[in-house]
Amino acid sequence: MDLVSLISWKWFLVSALIFLIGYISAYPVWRWEINILIKYPTWIWSWVKRKIGPQDHWLKILVFIFTFNSFSLLVNFISGFLVVLPFILAYFLGLHLGVVSMKEFDKISFAMMFLNPVAWLELPASWISFSIGIEMGLEILDTGLSLNIFYELLPVFVFIVLPILLIAASLETALIKKITQKEMNSF
Repeated sequence: MDLVSLISWKWFLVSALIFLIGYISAYPVWRWEINILIKYPTWIWSWVKRKIGPQDHWLKILVFIFTFNSFSLLVNFISGFLVVLPFILAYFLGLHLGVVSMKEFDKISFAMMFLNPVAWLELPASWISFSIGIEMGLEILDTGLSLNIFYELLPVFVFIVLPILLIAASLETALIKKITQKEMNSF
């Protein structure tokens, strides 16, 4: 079975657009201090930074990043059982990353999102997970609740999304360790 053919590129692009709208909307959310929308992403970002850091062993960083992102994108996929949820989560993923950008750089950093080689992998993986979640939701609307569509799309998640996330986590780990090493050598 050709797994790539199971990805709806229309829903992939819609997911990317909704994500981008969420990302851009982080600017007014941050500036107007809409705390109900700021609290969760800043809490998660602080939690991640407490759990791993550049001083940690590379394997700990790799496993943490891969596990965290895999769980997040699995939620995106299975959110399709609730039909409209993938659209909402695509918006909030963009918003949350935008809030982190505002917190760290005091601006919406398109460089962070679109010039970062890790993002070149993680963002398409997330949009694929949203697109298969949307496909599942549409099938459920059409034919009723059935696990058949879940099992049909699950290999896309396992054999496309997860390998992309593993490559991204490896790259991110290498970059974290390289930057840390470079900083230590400058002293």
